[in-house]
Amino acid sequence: MNQEYLRNVNKPFDHEIVAKLKQQAKVDQIPIMTDEGIHFLIQLIKIHNAKKVLEIGTAIGYSSILMALFTNAEVTSIERNETLFKQANSNIEFANQSNKIRLLLGDANDVIIDDDDYDIIFIDAAKSSYIRFFEKFSKNLKTGGLIVSDNLLFRGMVAHPEDIESRNRKQLVKKINHYNEFIVNHPDFDSYIYDIGDGLSISIKK
Repeated sequence: MNQEYLRNVNKPFDHEIVAKLKQQAKVDQIPIMTDEGIHFLIQLIKIHNAKKVLEIGTAIGYSSILMALFTNAEVTSIERNETLFKQANSNIEFANQSNKIRLLLGDANDVIIDDDDYDIIFIDAAKSSYIRFFEKFSKNLKTGGLIVSDNLLFRGMVAHPEDIESRNRKQLVKKINHYNEFIVNHPDFDSYIYDIGDGLSISIKK
């Protein structure tokens, strides 16, 4: 009931590209952030006055485009799937955000980022690689910077793994839970996981 009320009272993003990307994601069955999650991320960027964001996992460019459109941040985003990379490029051009978004094709495990002054790193890619991404790219983050991770509740499955029948899905959920425990106990970060969207965490670099 609360969520329905908030959906009615909160204002949606006012830009033609938002509806276009949502429709594309629905037709192609590409997961994108929930409305609640993307609004939270954008507000966080504004509060933190972030100028540079590194995104791990572009997909069709939904979150990177919205970050570029509705904040002052410049976004570098990594995508390993060539088909999605091309779709994201096309969407970025349609949204006239090529000047604010740098899109890189490649596996995030292999891509080298030289900059070490990112204000926020947003992880929303292969869930089984979250720990590797966190450890690899945390060196690219400023002291006091944030690592934001999405899908940490995985549609409620992380809290209730006993209800999962698929063996592969159980293994994935186990890895997500391991990541959750990893970040909240990391000595170099102050982390908290929120029941927002599909589960978002904020990890502050000490």
